Amino acid sequence: MAPPSSAPSASASGDRRKRARTQTEDPAHDSQTTTTTPPTRRSQRAKLTNTSVPGQTKAIPVKKEDVGEEEYSKVTNKKAPRPRAKPKPVKLEDELDDAGPSPSATSASKKAVKQESTPQARDTSGFWLMKSEPDAFSYEDLCKHDGPAGWDGVRNHVAKNHLRSMKVGDKAFFYHSNCKEPGIVGVMEITRDASIDETQFDPQAKYYDPKATTSNPRWYLVHCSPIRKLRRQITLAELRTHSSGVLKEMALFRQTRLSVSPVSAAEFQFILGLENKPEGKDTD
Repeated sequence: MAPPSSAPSASASGDRRKRARTQTEDPAHDSQTTTTTPPTRRSQRAKLTNTSVPGQTKAIPVKKEDVGEEEYSKVTNKKAPRPRAKPKPVKLEDELDDAGPSPSATSASKKAVKQESTPQARDTSGFWLMKSEPDAFSYEDLCKHDGPAGWDGVRNHVAKNHLRSMKVGDKAFFYHSNCKEPGIVGVMEITRDASIDETQFDPQAKYYDPKATTSNPRWYLVHCSPIRKLRRQITLAELRTHSSGVLKEMALFRQTRLSVSPVSAAEFQFILGLENKPEGKDTD
């Protein structure tokens, strides 16, 4: 008898091929394909429960490859909120007006005063207008004074700056103020440059300033001499009739409480011409 053969029988081979074909055609086998993980939602990637501390959450770093370029840019490009600007403190002017504080002062006038106090804004034409109360010191008192008179008592920083800008030979109108009929009554000349006003150190003086010291003086004066008295007084009311014409830029109308103010050469000559004309005559 021949020994049994080691090769598989025909029926066994057929069974194996049938099983292989059945597995290949199995729909369940075909459906096993590689799938990608869906992108993580923002709510899922933003926070996870912190298992170490109950009730607390911790942020998870966002990776570009996990969420996609568009979502990644939305998260990383957010700008931090801008902090609110703190309100600026209000600064009070350390200035005293010769006639006391004005109850009708406005922010616009304060701004004009601040600009006027800068050296660049000072007038250097050599013409000025200087106010004095006739009951305290009139033009007649100036004429009777023995030599040049010191223009003391100025306690306004803008007016002080104008005094310090004056030069010997400058001309100034003498203006009677705070009286029944205010106006220009005469012309005078600056005969000495600005110097320290000593009345600021005198406790008995009317315009004593306790903040002033000899090492750090705050106030100055100039010396004046009379030139001539005008033929007639040029009143404030008359000057105002020209405030929309030649005198429209005159500091007398823009800063009414300033005791020392600049005058342009054109304004100075125009006002001098008024004394030869009847009051109220339009010369614009």
